[in-house]
Amino acid sequence: MKQNAKLYPAPKKERGCFGWILLFWAVISMAGPGKAFASAEGSPQEEVKVTAVEVPVRVLLKGKAVKDLTRDDFEVYENGVRQDITQFEIISRSIAAGETMLAPAAKPRPKKRLFILIFNIFDYNNAIGEAIDYFFSQVFQPDDQIIAITEDRVLSVERGKKTDELVGNLKDSLKKFKGISIQNTVRIFRDLRFESDKLLAALQGIEPGRMSLAELMLSYVERYIVAWDEYRRQYLVPEVAFYEDLVQRIRPIEGDKWAICFQQRDMFPRIKSASRLESEMRTWIGSQVEPQDQAKARNIQSRMQDLERSFDLSKSIAPDAMKDVFLRDDITFHLILLKSFRTLADQDFELKEVTGDYEDSLKKISQATGGYLGLSNQPMEAIKEAAQLEDYHYLLVYSPKEGSAKNKRELEVKVKRSGVEVISLKNFVAPSSTAIAISDFKAGGQKISFTLLHYQMAKVKEKTSGLADVQITIFDEASKKAFDEGKRLDLIKKETHISLAFPQLKPGAYFIVIQAYDRVANRVDVYSGMIRL
Repeated sequence: MKQNAKLYPAPKKERGCFGWILLFWAVISMAGPGKAFASAEGSPQEEVKVTAVEVPVRVLLKGKAVKDLTRDDFEVYENGVRQDITQFEIISRSIAAGETMLAPAAKPRPKKRLFILIFNIFDYNNAIGEAIDYFFSQVFQPDDQIIAITEDRVLSVERGKKTDELVGNLKDSLKKFKGISIQNTVRIFRDLRFESDKLLAALQGIEPGRMSLAELMLSYVERYIVAWDEYRRQYLVPEVAFYEDLVQRIRPIEGDKWAICFQQRDMFPRIKSASRLESEMRTWIGSQVEPQDQAKARNIQSRMQDLERSFDLSKSIAPDAMKDVFLRDDITFHLILLKSFRTLADQDFELKEVTGDYEDSLKKISQATGGYLGLSNQPMEAIKEAAQLEDYHYLLVYSPKEGSAKNKRELEVKVKRSGVEVISLKNFVAPSSTAIAISDFKAGGQKISFTLLHYQMAKVKEKTSGLADVQITIFDEASKKAFDEGKRLDLIKKETHISLAFPQLKPGAYFIVIQAYDRVANRVDVYSGMIRL
């Protein structure tokens, strides 16, 4: 049964009540109010019965796949206990081959394929567009399924359309999404530039501020740290939970799964060494004589060092966790590293690459999953090379011994061959309940409609229901917000149909983002893409 729900414009005081800044796509946890549901009936269980565990294993010798191993060469341990390997497969696959080749006597895998296109790009350019065109004209097949991701969010790719329409929709959505993000980056720099000009004028005695120089410098550094934190959350720190949820969703899909990640080196304005601003700040810090002023100078210097250390992303990224996410569903991860050509003409700031640690984590995923790794500003040529690459590995299957019903299992694979490198899944996480999903989206005639599915329902005070926060934001062709509304919905049926009319919007093309947050399960789904009203 379907439940109809309508969203009505909220009073002005309610707008933005969730405190979200839409352009920063970090998911804000609302676990506080949701805790009442977390302990209620219907919450996820700590233990789950698993009948079979699949463990993809890649064995390398001097960087090349070892291809002559048998079942007897492998040992699998779960939480330190050796397991019996019940099934053994040798897999050799490449995108260009169109199908997976298995060892003799094994059943061939389905020819259907799923591609995850990940666009971790600082800005959209023609080379990216050419790579997309090539992928859909030379790699994509009618039965393939596509998921497009940017900034850890899924972009809508409508099926049932002709290939050229599908490509056009994806490119338009990507351009619009990145246009919105670039506007935000420009705003960050504009704010930093304004604050730095005020500070410089005060340090030079041109325009004394209302605060002391020490207060002005400390305030500036703190604002800089906030700006960098926002940027880092938006672009750089991969959200492991998002990819875990994605893999849970696609796990039932049969066939080979490939990820192609376009990673463009991100840039962030950094204060130039020996610039006017940096020199004036250093001079002030070093010229303080009074103990109280020296203490203030040390505090400012300490915060500046904190900022510098924060540019090291190694502690913010969990490469092993990300690697396991892709290994868990045997997804081959191809990585194409691109360079951004953006420059900045400024006396005090320079654009510097900040994603070295992030790239290293992505490289580990590529190497662990048998994927392609290339640094090229010609992504179309890189796709050609990636498509030819063979991913040769072994798939071990075991049935956990009786009494082992833990949700998370630590795995170890040993190979009876000296000098080899063994790359395998380290942690197996049992499939969880299906997450909330935005489905059956339709737009046209100044109206949209969609359905919420798979949200969890809990029993509280003799009433069984779900609870979801739904945020709808629409951007016009100038990337300005034309509509931004959020509502909390009490969900009393297994499916909830939502419809909304926009008589105030002019007919035309828009970019829409719908975010649905299941407060019972603490799970999120996001729909985004170009629409026409």
